[in-house]
Amino acid sequence: MTFRKWLFLAVFVLIVAGVAYWMLHSKNASANFSEKDVIAVQRVDFPLIVDTTGTLEALRSVDVSPPQIRRERRFKLMRLVEEGVQVTEGDFLMEFDTSDITERLRNEVANFQRVQENRQKQRSDSDIQLKNQRLSLEQAKTDLEKLEIKMASQVDLVSGIEVEQTRIQRDAARKKVEFLEQKLEYQEKSSQLDLQILRSNERHYRSRIDDLMDAMDSYTVRAPVAGVVIYKRDWNNEAKEVGDDVFIMDAVIEIPDLSSIRARVQVDEVDSGKIKVGQEATISVDAARGRTYGGKVVSVGTILKQASFDRPQKVCDAYIQIEAEDMRQLRPGMNLKAQIMVGNYPDVVVIPLSSIQDRLGRSFVQVWKPQTKSFEWREITMGTNDGQNTVVESGLDAEEKIRIKPKV
Repeated sequence: MTFRKWLFLAVFVLIVAGVAYWMLHSKNASANFSEKDVIAVQRVDFPLIVDTTGTLEALRSVDVSPPQIRRERRFKLMRLVEEGVQVTEGDFLMEFDTSDITERLRNEVANFQRVQENRQKQRSDSDIQLKNQRLSLEQAKTDLEKLEIKMASQVDLVSGIEVEQTRIQRDAARKKVEFLEQKLEYQEKSSQLDLQILRSNERHYRSRIDDLMDAMDSYTVRAPVAGVVIYKRDWNNEAKEVGDDVFIMDAVIEIPDLSSIRARVQVDEVDSGKIKVGQEATISVDAARGRTYGGKVVSVGTILKQASFDRPQKVCDAYIQIEAEDMRQLRPGMNLKAQIMVGNYPDVVVIPLSSIQDRLGRSFVQVWKPQTKSFEWREITMGTNDGQNTVVESGLDAEEKIRIKPKV
């Protein structure tokens, strides 16, 4: 044989000899023990429970954000209702700083007043100009009429030269009347157009003022529905406070429908395959001490994710519908513990995991033998376990006694 084969054979012989010595030694173990060291094996109904933690959330809720105001993207929070307060529709929720919009309103009012003054001045100036233009036109018409009368009376009394001079003067007067009529028509239209532009500007600033007045009213936010006030948390589990800047899409308050509250729990990766829809659960909420709530698993996530930035283990989300008539103490965001029953094994042998010793991949317990007043090692086959106790499929019978913590 090669050296490596001789070495492997020697190690195997040593291991077998060690196990044989250990088994022989265990059969002759001392009978000096206390009743506290042993437990009687019993058959019991063994419910398999998965322990989880999570928070409460509302399936239906209304998020309350800053007002929707044109060209406004950031608001400063000035007042905020206390969390947990029961509100009715129309009750005060929060108020934002109006100093910026007040300054804008002041500027728009000044612009409106300036346009009003310009329109009044323009109208007054136009009235004077039109009045003067009409007087000039009337004077030109009078002069034309005089020249036409003069020309009519000169036909048979004066020389042709004088008649021709009068005709030239009349034609000039007629052109002047036509010119003044056109000018008056132009000035009237121009004046009307200028006034229309000023009135349009006036309506524009009036609309801006009305919008800003409505916006100022919306800076005080009131409850759209009745319910309980819950502060919305960000990714860092922090809520908005008075003095914080709030962007237009940020939800500050949540008003949940308390009848739709459910539990969202995080299941460790090793237990995720055990959770099924329809399994019963028992929920205890930290804030409602002394009370437990029944429920059923209604949804199980299929994607594993990191529990949190400081918890590297993988988890999946599961949702439990709470089955209780009185849930007035429950609020979204409350921490909870849940026990989900993932299996039930009736009339099986159950022992603590602490009573088992693994040797070379096999499981052993120390069984008390009253005939020899000693313990002997016995191999067992384990079934499912809940992390503290395990089902024994073979190797032990009911009423046998085993050592709680094996000793060599």
